[in-house]
Amino acid sequence: MNHASLYHRASAVQRRDAKQIFEEFYDIMQWRRDGGDKIIDVGSGSGNVLMENIYPLFPPNFDEVMSTDCSEKMVEFARKNYGETERAIFEVLDIACKEIPEHLNGRFDHVLSFYCLHWVQDQRLALENMNKLLRVDGGDILLAFLATNPIYDVYLTLAEREKWRCYMKDTMKFISPLHLSDDPGAEFKKLLDETGYEDIAVQIREEVFIYEGTQKVKDNIRAICPFLQFMPESKHEEFLEDITICVDDMKLREYDSEKDDYNFITPYKLVVVYARKSVKSEKPKSCDVDEPNKQACSTL
Repeated sequence: MNHASLYHRASAVQRRDAKQIFEEFYDIMQWRRDGGDKIIDVGSGSGNVLMENIYPLFPPNFDEVMSTDCSEKMVEFARKNYGETERAIFEVLDIACKEIPEHLNGRFDHVLSFYCLHWVQDQRLALENMNKLLRVDGGDILLAFLATNPIYDVYLTLAEREKWRCYMKDTMKFISPLHLSDDPGAEFKKLLDETGYEDIAVQIREEVFIYEGTQKVKDNIRAICPFLQFMPESKHEEFLEDITICVDDMKLREYDSEKDDYNFITPYKLVVVYARKSVKSEKPKSCDVDEPNKQACSTL
């Protein structure tokens, strides 16, 4: 996913979900009473979701926000477009790295990550590293990522076809680790329990997004599809066309006679996670939140 400008234009669903989830959990996040919160966003991509949709919602007296991504191209794009933003820092970081850079250890009050962790096969390591990013005396994480999406089934289908097989090796490396899980919520909660978190809320939300028009869905796929980099550019359009045909076979494409085009219906399961770093001196695993917010902080 190194096409920063394409991703920047084709991330409508990411912007919608991230803003909605951050607003929903804002009141139960452990914001510092004295202000000065340090926030890191993992997998910021082109930076637009964080800087345009989340940044305006931060407490007015927060100290800094660090936008990170494992792609140098993405970080360069984000820095170029948002580098003048007050209290914003941009840095390359692979959340599945074997060792967190020393200057980031224990630095942050909050770890955010939207639409990133489904790209990470070693989710246990990612959670361990997020824990290391948080202050020694505590902090929290707010995550949202895909458990399932029809595009994964499309990839698996096309990978079996002779004309695409050579370009789609190791297909499972590019599919959410939870896509084939019988109980993705329980599986991810177990990882959180085992990697040093408490007050854990894991929700599996069934969502739908509609892409209006064939070109819109192609632009979105072109921005995120990992297999295009392995095939000649001359084959890209044919590959994208085969994807749209697969979607039609799955009954997820509807003809719009007024526009003489298709709408693409995308049902997906989103993993939404809120948790706090476990600190030995703290007491039992129950969220210290107001009554109206208790439901949001219960494990579903």
